[in-house]
Amino acid sequence: MKAVILPTGDPDRLKPLDEWMPEFLLPIVNKPLVEHLIELLIRHSVKDIILVLKHLPYETEQYFGKGERWGCSISYSLAKGYRGILNALARIQSRLGESFLCLPGNVVTNVNLTDLIRAHEKVKGDVTMALRTENKWKTEPIDPPLKPTFHPFIMTTRALSNLLASSLAQNLEQMIASLAMRGLNIYGHYSLFEHRAIDSLADYLEINRSVLKGGCRGMIIPGNQLMEGVWVGRQSRIDPQARISPPLLIGDYCQIHDGAVVGKEAVIGNNVILSQCVSMQGSVILDNTYIGAHTEIRDSIVRKNILIDIPRSLNLYVGDDFILGDLEKDAMAKKGLRIFNSILALFFLLLFSPIILPLFLFHLMFPSKKIFSSDVRYGEYVIVDHHGAKKPKSFHLYSFKSKHGFIHKLPSLMNVIKGDMALVGNSPLTQLEAFSLREQWETVRFNAPAGIFHLWEIDGTAAPTWEEKLVTENYYASTRSFKGDLRILLKSLTPF
Repeated sequence: MKAVILPTGDPDRLKPLDEWMPEFLLPIVNKPLVEHLIELLIRHSVKDIILVLKHLPYETEQYFGKGERWGCSISYSLAKGYRGILNALARIQSRLGESFLCLPGNVVTNVNLTDLIRAHEKVKGDVTMALRTENKWKTEPIDPPLKPTFHPFIMTTRALSNLLASSLAQNLEQMIASLAMRGLNIYGHYSLFEHRAIDSLADYLEINRSVLKGGCRGMIIPGNQLMEGVWVGRQSRIDPQARISPPLLIGDYCQIHDGAVVGKEAVIGNNVILSQCVSMQGSVILDNTYIGAHTEIRDSIVRKNILIDIPRSLNLYVGDDFILGDLEKDAMAKKGLRIFNSILALFFLLLFSPIILPLFLFHLMFPSKKIFSSDVRYGEYVIVDHHGAKKPKSFHLYSFKSKHGFIHKLPSLMNVIKGDMALVGNSPLTQLEAFSLREQWETVRFNAPAGIFHLWEIDGTAAPTWEEKLVTENYYASTRSFKGDLRILLKSLTPF
């Protein structure tokens, strides 16, 4: 039997979530809503699925593809001007079998589809609807009118043809009434199951909480179960000083820092950072979000710089990246800065080639003079294992033996092109220097890359002590910006 997953309602009901993602990809416990429905269909041996798309369709098709990841076949129907269930089914009528299953695309449910299919085949009706009951399971004829709630149903192509002969039916309630008037057999299969529709942001938040608490048995929650009611994704790191309380889901590649208090009923997306002493519960944090130190989040949906306070119906944009931040934007900025540094370093390498080439040739001719050296140095922090442990990045620093500071640094331009360091950053440290920094305040400097030019070189101190240099580099790492780097670079190059 084929299954059709249909869009329902108006995606604007979920503003601003609908501006960020397709309604079919709305994450419920870190997995797209419709992916849960696909897994439900596969568990009941329904593997031929048609998705009717109307909202950001190409993103949805790109995610699900042809269904190979789930071991099923997924095809699509694009409804540019969606005009209801009947119109959507009319467009794919030729692709449907004798009977087909329809599911609303905005629900979390664990309805027993195998029982529904068996009941439909037993009564040989034209439409069989899955309806909830607290009493004994049964299948019996139903008479309109029905509540206008979109529950899963099975329909025959005979019933669809009868509906298409009438232009009156616009929604499911009207469709059932029209079929009953034409004398077709309408059955309800009553059973006990969960069925929650997402018609508002409050629904979205509450359904995430409900699934975490086991409210929809059978749904697959991603991640490893660290303890009862706590799921943690791949390569996520939870500081030993953080406190977590079930039920809680933490996605992939997350960092929960010391002093954070997380839970209950919290869903944390992928690539999320909760900084020191964050307090969060009853909320959903979407992917690529940074929550700054000492921030309190309650009963909210957060995505990057946007906080949606559900109880107060407030959408708040936080422009301060130290409170709420966009990690995806940060990653793109790093890539852009890397390209900028490489291009500028290549330009300087060509510009100063009349100095570099003779010195390098002299090194090749007289290697004993050791005018060119390559020494191991340490720069910014990098993650070294799946637990999120960090240590300073090591690389070979190139330099010339020269009393002139600028000439001494010229070979380091090759390090910039290789990505070992930046044009502006903190000093590359020796192994002894790097591993002598053990206090938390001392290691702040490792949050910035190693660089050729440094803040402490232009601040007016001719020969700073090690402590003065360390304080300046910690300050640089905490306040680093593109504009500030340009200022340091221009001031460093002014004498030349």
